[in-house]
Amino acid sequence: MNLNTRVFMCCVFLSGIAASAQVADKRTPEQMQASYEAHKSDFDYLLGDWEFTAVSRDFGNFRGYWSAVRLAEGQILDEYRVVGDKGETYYVTSSLRNYNKFLDRWELVGADAGSGLQDFGTARRVGAEMHIKQRFGVNSDKPSTWRIRYYNIQPDRFSWSADRSTDGGKTWQAKHQTIEARRIGPPRWLGPLAPGRNAARVPDAITGHWGQDDATLLELAFDGSTGVTGTAIWRGDSRPPIRTPIKSGTFDPNTGALKLEGEGPGRDGVMTKYVIDGKLVNDALVGDYQFGNDKGGFRFTKR
Repeated sequence: MNLNTRVFMCCVFLSGIAASAQVADKRTPEQMQASYEAHKSDFDYLLGDWEFTAVSRDFGNFRGYWSAVRLAEGQILDEYRVVGDKGETYYVTSSLRNYNKFLDRWELVGADAGSGLQDFGTARRVGAEMHIKQRFGVNSDKPSTWRIRYYNIQPDRFSWSADRSTDGGKTWQAKHQTIEARRIGPPRWLGPLAPGRNAARVPDAITGHWGQDDATLLELAFDGSTGVTGTAIWRGDSRPPIRTPIKSGTFDPNTGALKLEGEGPGRDGVMTKYVIDGKLVNDALVGDYQFGNDKGGFRFTKR
């Protein structure tokens, strides 16, 4: 490659960066935040645990498990595992998905063990579908580009199809791989991994695990001022426990008043707001809750 060619390619690359920046800069901060609010739940259908069957032009029929969890700030972490007839692992990979409000798109990166963070992709919602374009095997001698569709998305199932190109997008092999997934576990969320703490905090009355009948239903951490973080765990109706992060929590050490708010999947799988109002009375939390149309009272003790 001669010097003129290098200079030309460099100019093209920098022009592309400038064009992307200009697209982002044309929108106001309010518009970018509105985009985030409109799209932050695009991948919520993937949350939880799935069992899938797949057909690949390279590997034939196979099966596996797929699990995804929402992190406290909205990113989606998932693990995709191919297994054999006895449950032995043949292949496993993880992905992190995060919405970019500046470029109005989702971005994701795959992370095979020992392969770094090279398999980058972008995603957008198209009608009732999610479309992804992603590179795979970037560090291998056979990199490829995949166009992926999630479609027929339902609370208990979804379909997945991918076209593949091995020549940089010049030609495509349609339906190189297809997946049919069915839900085997409820949506899941993780609370903060490093919740805020008061450096001078002393042991308090509200931090800890609370519940009844040997079942933990609240995991709470007090910041030493008025803030409370943690997880509300919903049980009953023969469903597996549903862990939901507390999005807003306050505690008044003087009055013992506690208020927690968040959201989680309701009986129909749709994201539903919940509110928990309680008060610390001696060594018990007493109060009322409302989760969608469900409401009632509670009396919890520390586990």
